[in-house]
Amino acid sequence: MLLPEEALRDFSLESQVLGRAMSVRLVLPPRYRPDPAEPYPVLYFLHPWGLSPRYITDKLHIHEHLWRGVEQGDLPPMVIVLPTGHKSFYLNAADPPGHDWAALLDANERFFENALEEYGRYGDYLLGEVIPYVEEHYPVRRDRAGRAIGGISMGGAGAAVHAFRAPEHFGALGIHSPALFSGPPENGGPPWIFGLERATFETRDPISLARNLSPQTAPRVFLDTGDRDPMRAEVEQLHRALTERGVPHVYEVLAGGHDKTYWEPRMRDYLAFYAREW
Repeated sequence: MLLPEEALRDFSLESQVLGRAMSVRLVLPPRYRPDPAEPYPVLYFLHPWGLSPRYITDKLHIHEHLWRGVEQGDLPPMVIVLPTGHKSFYLNAADPPGHDWAALLDANERFFENALEEYGRYGDYLLGEVIPYVEEHYPVRRDRAGRAIGGISMGGAGAAVHAFRAPEHFGALGIHSPALFSGPPENGGPPWIFGLERATFETRDPISLARNLSPQTAPRVFLDTGDRDPMRAEVEQLHRALTERGVPHVYEVLAGGHDKTYWEPRMRDYLAFYAREW
């Protein structure tokens, strides 16, 4: 699908909390009009580990799915914000002091490449810099009902943490093939992010946070994963935690693994979920 240049807009945000310039990509809807009197609903969509906003457009074609849906009348116009998250889980890292992570890094050198340069206060960056910047410079809704968050893999887990911690900020949450862990010491995720202690891990773990949700205040939730996803067992734990708390949610396990061949065909369904009340 050939889209006009204005479908995508990139800008660089000088992050004070991270001390670096961070790229953000916007997906704008057909016939976009920057009218503050008619703000668009907005989706903040977070990418997988070590990738970038370009992955969401170049490989998953989220902009094409949006434009096609709007033109066909199946989706309302919306703005989609794709912030860079590097290898941070979009969280403020625990960063336990006095540890040498060399052995862990060497055990999976390619996966952890640049990981210690690509984490930090990414939660503050997302909530305190990206969202306020977008709300100040673009005509997007600032109310809970008009603001959604979601993501894939690392991004899905990060989105869940933020929406579970502060459900008053997001009306809808998409947790797609989330990168989840059972906890330290065996399976606690990158320890510089999640910490080494169970208590620290649980403040950044969607499964633990879900166990304290209130069904009266929780956002709408869409949780899905592939039937061959290596983290399917942890995703099922999250589903059980939401069910035990009485939190209504869509839960789907469909054919596929943990890659774009599972995600790209699902993008239209994801957008339809976010836009259900728009």
